[in-house]
Amino acid sequence: MRYRKLGKTGLSISEIGFGCGSAGGLFTRDLHEEQLRAVRRALELGINFFDTASAYGNRKSETNLGRVLEETGAKVTLATKARFGPEALPHLREATIASVEESLKLLRRTSVDLIQLHNPVALKREWITFSLTPDDVLGPGGVLEGFKALRDEGKVRYFGFTGLGEPQALRALIESGEFHTFQAYFNLLNPSAGHPVPGGFSAVDYGQLIDSAAAQGMGVLAIRVLARGALRTSAEVGESSPQTLSPGSDYPLDVERARRLMWLVDGEIKTLSEAAVRFALMKPEVSTVLVGFSDTEQVDQAVSCSGAAGLPVSAMARLWELWNSDFKRSG
Repeated sequence: MRYRKLGKTGLSISEIGFGCGSAGGLFTRDLHEEQLRAVRRALELGINFFDTASAYGNRKSETNLGRVLEETGAKVTLATKARFGPEALPHLREATIASVEESLKLLRRTSVDLIQLHNPVALKREWITFSLTPDDVLGPGGVLEGFKALRDEGKVRYFGFTGLGEPQALRALIESGEFHTFQAYFNLLNPSAGHPVPGGFSAVDYGQLIDSAAAQGMGVLAIRVLARGALRTSAEVGESSPQTLSPGSDYPLDVERARRLMWLVDGEIKTLSEAAVRFALMKPEVSTVLVGFSDTEQVDQAVSCSGAAGLPVSAMARLWELWNSDFKRSG
């Protein structure tokens, strides 16, 4: 396992992180022995960064992860998130503090290393799902004030946010200089947070926000690197496709486009998911690639990408052609 700095925090974290959300879903189910086995294997292989959230399984992920980490006695860098509905708007500062205190109770800890806002951030609250505005986060009585109060009490160390929403609004949070980390939506199907994409690109153009965050000294956590499973070799569209988190990245369309990338599976690269993780790791500004696991075998597969070669120049050129043609809006 190789390690990278988490921005200006000074923390050194594994470049493969253990995601405990619905992608993979191991920690949102009642599978204690499998959870314990996977975490022990991850620790053995050098993973030291774990990411969960209050919304994962309606706090089931935090409960399960807290139990497993207590059993293993592991000393890890731990991140969780707080998500809010409209009812929290009159008292976001207080709701933030209450959410994190509940998280600490379930995680069986007195503090966490990183607390992150989980809501999308948009210029208006009416986005594809309920969002917070930059003023809701940064303004008086907002989320940031809650984060700072928790830090003053020694309950959190650093602050971050999930990079879903409108790029202009996300950029406002980055440029505020108040945050230490940024979760970037970044994968082979939508690379725009880390690479320029052509005009008319079909999905949200995140405008190389990874570079903007790094310029502020922020750590970058790459998320959705497997596009919610579309970039797994065996991906199939089921009756209930995963919720669209980023407009233009609809799951059935992502699966269709992923099938056009099977040529990446060649030579040393054995699976499409391996190609996806290697691609994300090629971006030096990325601190860790968060991967959701279903079992221990997937832990081994992801960790094998740490220190491995990136995609060849010829492959990157072919990807650019796809982003510039097949992945553009029609009409």
